[in-house]
Amino acid sequence: MFLADNSILATAEAVGNMATIRLVSMFIVLTGGLFLGYLASNKFGMPENYAKKIMTVVLLFLNWPIALFVIWTLKLELEFIWLPVTGVVLMLCVTSFSVPIAMMLKLDKKSMITFLLASSLSNLGYTGGAFVCYALFGSKALAMANIYIVLWLPTAYFIFFPLLKLIELRQYEPQSRFKMSHIFDLRYIVLPAILVALILNISGIKQPGFIRDFHIVDFFIYTASTLSFFAIGLRVKPSRFKNYINLYFSLAAVKFIVTPLVAFLIIYIFGITGYRLNELVRNVIIVMAVTPSAVIMVMMSNVFDLDSKMASALWVVNTAVFALVVVPILFFIFN
Repeated sequence: MFLADNSILATAEAVGNMATIRLVSMFIVLTGGLFLGYLASNKFGMPENYAKKIMTVVLLFLNWPIALFVIWTLKLELEFIWLPVTGVVLMLCVTSFSVPIAMMLKLDKKSMITFLLASSLSNLGYTGGAFVCYALFGSKALAMANIYIVLWLPTAYFIFFPLLKLIELRQYEPQSRFKMSHIFDLRYIVLPAILVALILNISGIKQPGFIRDFHIVDFFIYTASTLSFFAIGLRVKPSRFKNYINLYFSLAAVKFIVTPLVAFLIIYIFGITGYRLNELVRNVIIVMAVTPSAVIMVMMSNVFDLDSKMASALWVVNTAVFALVVVPILFFIFN
């Protein structure tokens, strides 16, 4: 029994060490990618419109294998069903609440849609909510954070991509309507990958061992992240940051005030309807509700020709506020 306990502790410690290594690596990738992109654009003259090309490459060749491999092996436990349900409901509610806020800001159409994406899509991964959950509550919370996004990711792609495609079409044909044939746009490749992953997961087909042994998922994640952060860095111009000051405050209010209030309301509704969530599940939901804007927001803004310059500025500032202000508050509250 003692040896078994030691083995369990050693395994848990190894998992924790790996999560820490991945986190440190991701922060190096984040800051390094941004800085190299900034240098390439501001010091070496690389055109910033390369950001769209780079983001398109990430979308076509790197995002779909990540979605396929991660969802394929994720343990879908029935007792945690309220985590992914809450993630989807929260995203849709915040999107609805963000529409009047974006309209009040009196932005042009492209900028308004970019702001809506920034408000609706959150960084729930290793450099955002998932890591904070792990740091505060341990490896079980990290697993819950991954379960939280099981339905969030497909919903984000299946709702926002068709809408962005329709908006793109109407730039050229104002009366255009979205058709199923538009799904065959190669930028949608992640959608069938998600469906295939869910089928493989439910059917019980085992993932080939070499994917784990050779850290294939890590390779795709770090490569996609490096290129994405580099592309964001290409759009970073210090002189532009002052152009969006009012938007920084509006976005922070949505991400760090409105969204957690909606999360608390959802938790309260669960309670009064008889579905009492355990403490760890509640804590994970709260942390995931105060995460900053997602990188995918910047990717969509570039790929679909929205206000990509504004998207980069919003992402940089919102992420900085999360890291420097929100995370310390979370650690103070929960410790």
